[in-house]
Amino acid sequence: MKYSINEQAIKQEPLANMLFLKLKEVIDDNDAILYYDFLLEKGDTKDDMIIAKMLLLSPVYGIYIFDTENNNVIDETTQERVDNVYNEVYSRLARHSELRSRRSQLKYELNSVLIGDVALNDNIDEEYVQCQVDDIPELISIYQPEEPISAEDYRIINGELTGAAKLKRKRDRGDVVKNSMAFILNEIEHHIANFDIDQIRAYDLDINSPQRIRGLAGSGKTVVLSYKAAKYYSEEPNAKILYTFYTKALGGSVKNCITRAYKQYSKDEKIDWNHIKIMHGWGNSRQEGVYYSACKDNGVVPLSFAQAKAGAGRGDAFAYACGELLKNKISPKYDMVLIDEGQDFPKEFYQLCYKLCKTKRVCWAYDEFQNIFDVVIQDEHNTFGFDSENKPLVDLSNEAQYQDIALKRCYRTPRLSLISAFAFGLGIYNSKVLQRLESNKQWEDLGFKVLKGNSETGDEMVIVRPEENTPSFSNDRFKENSIRAFRYDNWLQESIAIAELIDDYIHKEGVLPTDVCVICIDKKNVAGYFSNITKELLKYNICTYQLLDSSDSEFFKDGLVTLSTVNKAKGNECGIVIICGLDAVFANPDNVILRDMLFTSMTRTKGWLVLTGVGDTMDLLVKEFKLLRDNNFELRFIQPDKSATKNIENFSRAEASFETAMFSEIKKLREAGMNDDDIKRLLIHLNKMFDDDKNAKQ
Repeated sequence: MKYSINEQAIKQEPLANMLFLKLKEVIDDNDAILYYDFLLEKGDTKDDMIIAKMLLLSPVYGIYIFDTENNNVIDETTQERVDNVYNEVYSRLARHSELRSRRSQLKYELNSVLIGDVALNDNIDEEYVQCQVDDIPELISIYQPEEPISAEDYRIINGELTGAAKLKRKRDRGDVVKNSMAFILNEIEHHIANFDIDQIRAYDLDINSPQRIRGLAGSGKTVVLSYKAAKYYSEEPNAKILYTFYTKALGGSVKNCITRAYKQYSKDEKIDWNHIKIMHGWGNSRQEGVYYSACKDNGVVPLSFAQAKAGAGRGDAFAYACGELLKNKISPKYDMVLIDEGQDFPKEFYQLCYKLCKTKRVCWAYDEFQNIFDVVIQDEHNTFGFDSENKPLVDLSNEAQYQDIALKRCYRTPRLSLISAFAFGLGIYNSKVLQRLESNKQWEDLGFKVLKGNSETGDEMVIVRPEENTPSFSNDRFKENSIRAFRYDNWLQESIAIAELIDDYIHKEGVLPTDVCVICIDKKNVAGYFSNITKELLKYNICTYQLLDSSDSEFFKDGLVTLSTVNKAKGNECGIVIICGLDAVFANPDNVILRDMLFTSMTRTKGWLVLTGVGDTMDLLVKEFKLLRDNNFELRFIQPDKSATKNIENFSRAEASFETAMFSEIKKLREAGMNDDDIKRLLIHLNKMFDDDKNAKQ
């Protein structure tokens, strides 16, 4: 049996703890889930909240609503409390025709059980079962259903009661052909989602202390934070909650997710967004942000990006801005702070958020594999800093439960696409492996299984991703043919082919324009790509939404195909993802920064993946993908030396820095009036000077 229970908190209720321990002993069902103090409905006041003291869901043993009563007499208040929980659970399940045997009767019995220290009175309604903790084994045996709850019905029950069923945003694709792409996307959206036990513990348990939620892209971190915000707001409607993030285009999705999550606790009431502030990390005079607002609230003049960049020199401009602000006294403002995309923020921002929080409820979502060259588990001591006695402000190694939760399942990216992203990102089937994870535990925390090796230098490693760490419907629908790669002779040919593909997807497969996203990975030529693709799509009466220079917080717009850079795509997902300009990656196959961009782009898909590029360098992609397929999508490699991978990273960073500086100088030459032919001649001359210098040194 799994359970969402803070074992330290439940010890404060001896009777509830006795019941919990007895159920752990009795319930022999790996699919069973036990909830404690489970909020079902917020009510108008705290006294009106509908909370199940314990809720047991089990395919084998059935559905039980437990309440505990320490008094010898059960009064009307107790009966009303139990009635309210029963009626709420019943009404939620009765919404689903699949769970009804008749119009007003459920297929499965809801058992209301009152647990007391002593025998309770006999004047209670017969709809209640009363017993003592020691009677639980007999009671479970008596009320065990003759037939177990079916897997599909159990999925619906769990999804409805946890609120996961409210996650799916259904899009109107009209009448669709069976097994078409549109049909499959409809199927995904109508498939009632379920939270796994780690997600439930992450959002449901209020541990009143700092908490980190780790997981890959698509593991549900944003959803967990959104539900955490909605639940806390339901319990504490006057509290101030901050939800912050790094990618500007994520803001709209977060607001939508919190809105849907709140419907789990309140049927009609709308959210007062003055109490839940959704803000980008930085901000400016036109857009509210954490840094900018904190400056204004504390009487500090905020730095512009240009000022921060100048002050930081070669360092991080945002880190510098936050560090300067921290030199001032910061007044706490929020009762809960939620940080999404934590891997992208500098430690100074964490420290600012910590000071802005009036409580210890600082929770951050962290993708330790968002950057393939930064796969060491975050050190929270250095991240949050130390107090005057040099003690860490945040320590996840103490005894508090569920302070550091790893989400191992990936709900977005299909299993084979995710494995492919890891293979390309780490360079597993490159001429040399480019990056390494430091331990088998790191692989396991990411939802993989190590079949061979101990992650020591020189070890022969064999890594697989178990099917159970991806939803079964995704495994059934998205096989090898859901990933395709195409090589073209030039950009125009590539753009024409991409437009033809999108036309087929929309007009033959029935998908919506918002089901398609094109991500350009070639930073130098992204404007040209988007211009060409937009022109070609107009021939099919298909319009685009370009995020290249947009400051919009929305990633999609109805009726438009999204064209995005890698950075703007972070945190978002799409049914069909087309990644163009891949020759830019494989022209320099050992560059881990480019590999990281490819990994991020590939993990945006929740369905199909198309990889395109031009020229002979695309043959390297095809070769790596063939080796992955030949190895049955297993990651087989020799663990590289740590210093070697660090050198690769350093070289990649230096190369990226040089390219940025070079193109900055080229821009200056153009601004000075030099045309492109003159610039090319200058570059040829510089190349000759380099060769002459090299020969002179030999």
